[in-house]
Amino acid sequence: MKFTVQSTALFLLFFICLSGCSDNPEQSKKPAGYLVQGRILEVKQDEILIANVIPRDTALDYTTKEILGSSDVQPIYVKVSDDQTYKKGQLVKAWLKKDKSIQYSVPAKGEAVEVNILKQP
Repeated sequence: MKFTVQSTALFLLFFICLSGCSDNPEQSKKPAGYLVQGRILEVKQDEILIANVIPRDTALDYTTKEILGSSDVQPIYVKVSDDQTYKKGQLVKAWLKKDKSIQYSVPAKGEAVEVNILKQP
C-alpha cells in the first residue's frame, strides 16, 4: 500500500514537472521583443507613430501635437519594413526588435519586427 501511494505521488510529480516545462506552441509563434499596442496617429514613408490609450475618435479628430501634449499618452515612432497600408486611427499591435535598443526620446523610437492591424478606423 505504501509503495503504491509513493509510486503514484512520484508519477504525478513527474507528470506535473513534465507538463510545466513543455513548450507552449502559441507563445513560441510570437516574435521575441517588446510589444506595443495602440492607435496610429501619423503615417510617414517607413514609420508610424503609435500612441496607447487613444480612443478612435481622438486619433482621427485631433492633431498629433494636441494628443502628444497629454501626460497620459506614451507615443513611439515605429519603423516598419513591410508593405502594408497603414492609416491614421487604426488599432495596431507591434512587436519591436529586442536586439535593437529603443531610443527614449519624446516620442520614443523603435524598429518593428511585425505589425498586426487589429481594427480599422
